[in-house]
Amino acid sequence: MEERKRDASARSKSRKRTGIILVLFLLVLLVGAAGFGLTEAREEKAQKISEKELQQEKRRENPGCESMESNPLEIESEPDVTDAVEGYYESLRDKSEFIEAYHNIRVYTKLGKYEDTYVAFVRYDMKIKDIYTEVPGMGTVYVTKDEQGEYHVSAKVADEDVSSFIQMIVQHEDVQALISETQEAYHEAVQSDALLQEALNDLKEAYEDSTGS
Repeated sequence: MEERKRDASARSKSRKRTGIILVLFLLVLLVGAAGFGLTEAREEKAQKISEKELQQEKRRENPGCESMESNPLEIESEPDVTDAVEGYYESLRDKSEFIEAYHNIRVYTKLGKYEDTYVAFVRYDMKIKDIYTEVPGMGTVYVTKDEQGEYHVSAKVADEDVSSFIQMIVQHEDVQALISETQEAYHEAVQSDALLQEALNDLKEAYEDSTGS
């Protein structure tokens, strides 16, 4: 009986550690991939914008949206967009077994390619269960407003023009500066916590074993 309990406890701890490692792996991808387009979260099944909605969006483009000078990165300049994005991250937390909270959420926005759309760059500190140090991270989401005035947040877009537009504005200097700041904060957090470092080392080994590299 005691041996059975020990085995069950070991399996439970192993599952918990594997889950934490998965979260950290996704975080590394998230911070590193921010410069390449939309980032993704495992906990959220990405919502795809319907073709009908995309056609509605294309009725009018935002003039000057491709230029950093005329479309600068602004922090929490659209309260409704900020509320929608914060709600989105609350839903990610609720669906995750390992994320305790997203703290210090700051929503930076640029106008999207089409009217009533935004690209939001979301800076946060992620509290992972059983790990004391909060991990700085950054996500990129696409925000649209429907005909009823409701805002919708998605980690993926189906329209290639919109996806290409997002990848282009991610290269703006102000966005790149935010990415660099987040990466620096992330590395500082990792260096400050031995448990976090250990989990990342385990992750690296697990990843290399799974890919044979």
